[in-house]
Amino acid sequence: MKTFCIALAFLSVFPLFGQQTPNGKDRLVAAGRLWVTVRYFHPHIADGAAGWDTALVRNLPAIRAAKSPAQYVRALQSMLDVLHDPATYAFVHSAQPTGSTSLKYETASGGTLIVSETSGKSESNEAGRLQKAIRQARGIVFDLRTDGQLSQLLDEPAVANELARAPLDGPGERIWVHHGLPPLPGSPASRFYSAFETKPGPHFGGDPAAKRHRLVFLIGQHSHLPALALALAKNGQATILSDSAHYAMDGVETMRIDMGMGVKAVIRLSEPVFADGTGMPEIQQITPRRALEQATAALSRPAAFGRAKPLPAYPAPRIGRYEATTAYPSTGYRILAAYKIWGVFHYFFAYRDQMDEDWDADFQKYLPEIAGARDAQSYNLAIAEFVSRTRDSDTHLQSETLNAYFGEAPLGIHLRLIQNKPVVTDIVDPAARKAGLRPGDVVMKVDGETVSDRANREARYVPASTRQSLGYLVLRRVLNGPDGSSAALTIEDHDGQIKQIKLKRSKTFLSALRHQRSGAVVKILPGNIGYADLDRLAPDRVDAMFDRLQHTKAIVFDMRGSPHGTAGKIAARLAAKPGVPAAILTGILNLAPDLPNGEPATQSATYFFIQRVPRSAEPRYSGKTVMLIDERTMGLGERAALLFEAANRTRLIGSPSAGAGGDTTNFAVPGGIVISFSGLDVRGARGGQVQRLGLQPSFRAVPTIADIRTGRDEALDTAVEFLSQSR
Repeated sequence: MKTFCIALAFLSVFPLFGQQTPNGKDRLVAAGRLWVTVRYFHPHIADGAAGWDTALVRNLPAIRAAKSPAQYVRALQSMLDVLHDPATYAFVHSAQPTGSTSLKYETASGGTLIVSETSGKSESNEAGRLQKAIRQARGIVFDLRTDGQLSQLLDEPAVANELARAPLDGPGERIWVHHGLPPLPGSPASRFYSAFETKPGPHFGGDPAAKRHRLVFLIGQHSHLPALALALAKNGQATILSDSAHYAMDGVETMRIDMGMGVKAVIRLSEPVFADGTGMPEIQQITPRRALEQATAALSRPAAFGRAKPLPAYPAPRIGRYEATTAYPSTGYRILAAYKIWGVFHYFFAYRDQMDEDWDADFQKYLPEIAGARDAQSYNLAIAEFVSRTRDSDTHLQSETLNAYFGEAPLGIHLRLIQNKPVVTDIVDPAARKAGLRPGDVVMKVDGETVSDRANREARYVPASTRQSLGYLVLRRVLNGPDGSSAALTIEDHDGQIKQIKLKRSKTFLSALRHQRSGAVVKILPGNIGYADLDRLAPDRVDAMFDRLQHTKAIVFDMRGSPHGTAGKIAARLAAKPGVPAAILTGILNLAPDLPNGEPATQSATYFFIQRVPRSAEPRYSGKTVMLIDERTMGLGERAALLFEAANRTRLIGSPSAGAGGDTTNFAVPGGIVISFSGLDVRGARGGQVQRLGLQPSFRAVPTIADIRTGRDEALDTAVEFLSQSR
């Protein structure tokens, strides 16, 4: 008799990549980091105004083919131009002059004062000199095309009051904040959402005695436009001109990303917003070689500030179509899929800090495999293998191609890993019983392939939090195939005889296989011990269940499966007092990208809330309770266990649970692939980890093949024995 060491073999199918060093100079990887940063943190994406996905796909060929820094910059800038944002751009990095600067004062024709900066030692009272010069001039051009102290001086109150005769408010700063990843449209109601957060801008008190000035602020690519200039221009008291399509300004936070080849990208992370809800208008661009001449000429005209557009009140990003009807998208969209998967799990996966795997190294490994996939199946499987590295049983992939690969139709039998063998534990197909199949039979082969080989082949594409969960998830569909197809099974029966049988696969078995057991949902066992199967108990039957079991000595709650909205209602009737903390749920609050900005830094935060045992006006059940758990206890089942433990110290009996209890959200990638994953970190009320560990039973009870063959339920028997001995 051959032993199928599936549980051990599962562990060997995952190579470790954590020791690889991410190559930040690789253009394709760098472009991915850039795309993700813009996709989730640039404010212009938040209002759905940019075709960011299309821009990436259109410019990827040029990005990949660039032979020089200049070509690389042109390709990147062509992609960034879709944002219509002067504060986001690519450039060839060159060392900027360092050292102190001093202000330079020149008088142009007509008495216009031009204030600029030049290299040299700064005066000890530079602000005082600037104030005096302002008082003596009527028309002033502030040349801010070098990013030095002049911009900072203009925002100092003493200097600002020489230019503002009345109180002025500078623009506030608005950022796009993510409370987790909002799910796809049409998904069930979710606690995950994005919002804008705005902090107020500076206030300038003004001086009624100040001289009325005609003002022009001249900026360029290396400028930093002060808040005062924006406030004056907004109120019709100044003109702003730029000799470049790109510039920085107050009220806007940016970051630089090293793109390799000596190229850097500046990315806007926030946007200025005025008190009336309008944003930054377009600033008039002028010719660089005639910039000062045009700036001086502008003083003779009324101050001009472009019309500001109202900003949207809340984010409304558009969902990309992603060639949804094409199972095998083009190369650009395949690359986009890899970028999005990396970015979503990097920023929104609740258990990112618990990953032993190097997610960045995995990104670099699977990016070329996804991009170079030769057909729809290899593309889908490359994505599935990449996502499996999350090791999260609450992560699921759904696509027609993956359904076809794993098989859309099951056989009418339950299969579990018992003593490292794939054992039939229940049969819902009458034809299987007629063919001689019995619970406790070991399935050795399916369609000529050993179950061990097939399980290990498929396991590499299945995310799983624990080894026990991986075994359950794989065996749940290892016998699947096309709807209506025949499965040739090689089995070992109770007598050790090898038999060949054929069974039909059918989608009609799916509903019956959702439940783990048959028989009475609620019953009274010998010794006046109640039993309730929470895998099948409906919410509207909870009160009836308690009515029947109210006078029992104890209750066994069978949670080897998934509850159906009953956990809170039951826990409320077990609790000596309501409001007892049961679980801590922690979510991710993304405020800014945590890619290196000078030095690696994480700018995300977390929020949390306590799940408590609810209140009930119905009579409390005062008897002892236990809960049966095993690898089938996952997600809401584990949450139910935490609630019951908190309510009345319900004891857990069986084997470790799956270890995956987070609320999920989802997203789509090209090819019609939808990926759901854990958006909340769920722990016990005292902070006990569930993910990757599973809930641990107080009394371990694991079935044997002999138990399955004789119909003995080891966990239930252990529970009854424990309760019978309890006072």
